[in-house]
Amino acid sequence: MSPKKQQTRKKQSLLNGALVLLIATIVTHVIGILYKIPINQVLGIVGRPYYSNAYSIFLPIYNIALAGLPTAMSRLVAHYMALNEFRSARQVLRVSRKLFIFTGVLGTVLLAALAYPFSHSLKDMDENVYAIVALAPCVFFCCVMSTYRGYYNGLRNMTPTAVSEVIEAVGKMVIGVLLARFVDSYGMSQFASSGTVFGVVCADADAAHRAIYPFSAAAAILGVTLSTVLAFLYVWIRYRLRGDAITAAELAASAEPPRQKTLAGSLVRIAFPIVLSTAVFNLTNLIDSWTIQFRLAEITEAHADVLRGIYGTAMNAGGVSFADLPKYLYGAYEIASDFRNLLPALTVTLGISAIPVLSEAWTLKDHRGIESSIESVIRTSMIIAMPLGTIMGILSGPILSTLYWGQKDTMSAITLSSSIMSIYCFAAFALSITQPLTNMLQAIGKTYVPLIALLIGAVFKIGVNYLMIGIPKVNIYGAIVGTVSCYLVVALIDVIALLRASHARVRFGSVFFKPLFCSVVGGAAAWAVNGMVSGILSHVPALANPNAYLSHVSVAMVIAAVFAVAFFFITMFLTRAIEKDDVRMLPKGDKLVRLLVRHGFMRGDD
Repeated sequence: MSPKKQQTRKKQSLLNGALVLLIATIVTHVIGILYKIPINQVLGIVGRPYYSNAYSIFLPIYNIALAGLPTAMSRLVAHYMALNEFRSARQVLRVSRKLFIFTGVLGTVLLAALAYPFSHSLKDMDENVYAIVALAPCVFFCCVMSTYRGYYNGLRNMTPTAVSEVIEAVGKMVIGVLLARFVDSYGMSQFASSGTVFGVVCADADAAHRAIYPFSAAAAILGVTLSTVLAFLYVWIRYRLRGDAITAAELAASAEPPRQKTLAGSLVRIAFPIVLSTAVFNLTNLIDSWTIQFRLAEITEAHADVLRGIYGTAMNAGGVSFADLPKYLYGAYEIASDFRNLLPALTVTLGISAIPVLSEAWTLKDHRGIESSIESVIRTSMIIAMPLGTIMGILSGPILSTLYWGQKDTMSAITLSSSIMSIYCFAAFALSITQPLTNMLQAIGKTYVPLIALLIGAVFKIGVNYLMIGIPKVNIYGAIVGTVSCYLVVALIDVIALLRASHARVRFGSVFFKPLFCSVVGGAAAWAVNGMVSGILSHVPALANPNAYLSHVSVAMVIAAVFAVAFFFITMFLTRAIEKDDVRMLPKGDKLVRLLVRHGFMRGDD
């Protein structure tokens, strides 16, 4: 059945499409960070692993179920649209829908089947099964939703994907928090009336909270599943009402589409190496998550005195038992990981937007378009990742203190979490460029290169993790060394392969060294202003008492961040690190270029 109403088709440029996704990603991650605050209040740092572990087993299955097909869809749709074969583009949608339904059902069943074995494999975490089962239907709804996301992306219309992501984030926050708080309240009311929580006798309130954690985590996770249902309904209804803007005349004039079986084969051939790459990546992350917790448990038993000397004071201040040290360290690591994943989530929008643009240029053998797209994606990724990573790394302590102020057990781990966050943020350029490079390789048909790079990177990650975490004085910091070394290896292999395959020339001074210099200037401004303002505010009588400490920290952090961003952008324009082609690909890009040239921020000559 064809959509009822057509709209004018308007293709978004690479950076225009990326900007739409970037705005949505920023909104969703801000919502995600805000969402973690009440969730942490309910779960605490000891209950947080129940939530995180559900994602550890979910993400490999979810990513494998979705891997490849959205990219293959986007690439094929862009290919057919570039050749004006509109009926073939529509056929891709029909075939993909069937494939996604199959992978969605299979993924949901597999996740539900693995819920108990995975939970049982973790020490004292059998009850993690509830959260994993609650998350299982999410695989199906994400798959069928991605049918429409991949199709619209191939049409170079990123808006439906962006809006559905925001709906998903808002739904997760509202529904998840309400359900988690309800379960927590209900469990504590049971304890108050009978001394039991869901049939378990609890000696005190702390024991009651520990008994509630698995169920509160499952309730929060159920909110995630329900949010994907809402997001799917949005893209489905949008397509039914507004369509894809392909006209009846265009359909009549286009060639006969390939048979569904032929297209299915093409989709699978494109998707297969991407699925393998995703499987390697996510299996590595799953092993990584399990290895970290396993090794932390081992060194806690073998080197209790050393670890007690390092973390004992902080854990006592947070009211956390030393027996929970592995969960405490992993919970602190996960808090930092929320920010580790923020910057790559922003730059991945560039990779998604690059797939149809680069695929079209590759189809038409437009070498200038290929070279311009590759350089623009790499440079823009660095412009996003380097300054934000540097500023967030320097202000990591104030950021986490502001977000988690008043949460006793979490605040006791802020020093640990902030140091982990700083290291990840300073290495953000390596973490953030990997996925855009992978997407660009996929767009030009070099889909096996990322697989090889990830296999090599996975060996580094798991090997370094196992060795480094086992050193008592290194402990959780070993996981950082493993992750950063993995991404550096993958990024290096990918960029060499991309430039060789495309014969593109990239000016590394423009794409790397200029953003690095400007980021150092912005970071220095953040450090200096934060220290200066903190010193001034500490002498203000109204802010001198401990209860005003949060205001003191937050005000200094915000002022420092504003100055840092201002210094970064001023330095970017003074060094001419932003190119005309980058600005032209933005909405109203030509007008922005004229304005910048008029005020001397760009050269007037081409």
